[in-house]
Amino acid sequence: MDMTKFRLPAISAVVPCTALMLLAGAQGATAADGCPVTQAAVVSNAGSQSAKGTLSQAFVVPPAYEAVSGRLRFLSSEWPQYYGTEYNDTYLARLTAPGKVEIIASGNVNSSSWSSGMLGYNGATPEINYNVDLSGLVGKTVQLAYEVQDVGDTIVDSALAVDAVKILRTEQFVPVPGEGGALTGSATISGSYGQAVKLTFKNQNILGTTISVKDTGPFGETKESIILPQQSVTFTFSSFGEEPMGWNFEVSTKSDAFVVSYGVESTWTEGMPPNPCY
Repeated sequence: MDMTKFRLPAISAVVPCTALMLLAGAQGATAADGCPVTQAAVVSNAGSQSAKGTLSQAFVVPPAYEAVSGRLRFLSSEWPQYYGTEYNDTYLARLTAPGKVEIIASGNVNSSSWSSGMLGYNGATPEINYNVDLSGLVGKTVQLAYEVQDVGDTIVDSALAVDAVKILRTEQFVPVPGEGGALTGSATISGSYGQAVKLTFKNQNILGTTISVKDTGPFGETKESIILPQQSVTFTFSSFGEEPMGWNFEVSTKSDAFVVSYGVESTWTEGMPPNPCY
């Protein structure tokens, strides 16, 4: 599978005259538990003939990263002179996905509390931190959109600072698609997995059975167990290295009757970004 389709694209303006500025010192996430969607930007209505500035970004949700978080700050030069008047500029942050529309934040000049400004604007609101659940959207396209609307004039500008936006790791282990099945004797399980792998075996026989699983890597270990009828056992193996990495396991038994089903879970699977992130 082409991993580039899961990389999150750079931010892009979708309306002419939208002003974009990278904030000084903005850092992208590098830890595996939080991959960056973008660094930072300001969406402004400055210079827009429609008095509206917009910014949007679409990305595909990778497995095990089912949340997105970020930080917003409304900026305006309508404050303090035009606070409480009809020059009530507005802002909106919205997430859309198949079957899901969520307003992340919205407001206007008159409904906000203000302090000293930044980036050339007279006033700034407190930071707005958000965290949106993306459960059930793995493999689907999600769009973040930000809007700033001038109200009453096109002279005095407002803006929305967007910062620290990232998708978040929500699951340590995920099932490996296409892996698993039934074993009736000695076998080999191999593939490209993450730094840790869980192998779960269920005894489908009416008799108890023994099982031994050996990691054939240079520093691999062997794990053994007795599985009672219709019961399960899970072995977890781990190794240090860059994900994905190759694994090979040899499964054996001392029992005459050996019928087990198995499944594979991993800290990395196809469609996830390499560790760390991108």
